[in-house]
Amino acid sequence: MDTYLDMLQDSLKKKLDILNRIMRYQKEESDMLQSESMQMEAFDKSIHEKVVLAESIDSLDDGFEQVYDRIREEMIRNKERYAGSIRAMQNMIAEISEKNILIQAEENRLRLEVDNFAKRESALLRQKRDNGKAARSYFNNMKKLNYVGSQFMDKKK
Repeated sequence: MDTYLDMLQDSLKKKLDILNRIMRYQKEESDMLQSESMQMEAFDKSIHEKVVLAESIDSLDDGFEQVYDRIREEMIRNKERYAGSIRAMQNMIAEISEKNILIQAEENRLRLEVDNFAKRESALLRQKRDNGKAARSYFNNMKKLNYVGSQFMDKKK
């Protein structure tokens, strides 16, 4: 029974570690979005790493549920015997829940930052395109100004 309890606590500790890593990736992404020169490859890699970590959380959750289902009745019958382990797991679960909420809020904030970044980049591209059009138009108009028609040809038919 103690082995199963240790497995459950290890699973929760791993989940906390993964959530902390996700929060570090979120901080890096936020910093990237705030910087002048955005490195899209690094940003994409960070998002990919978060997806991998989220998938590992899902597998940890599945394992936790399977082990818990095996020992649930024993834990309920002998609550006082396992009170320390139960309390430790409850504390970790509370911390996990708090981190999950923080991560979800940060993901929503990052989504808004990405939208703002995309709008800024779109505006810059539009401005560059418009500047290019203006420069071409100016160049074409200047070519027409310097055009001098033939002076020696009779334009009558």
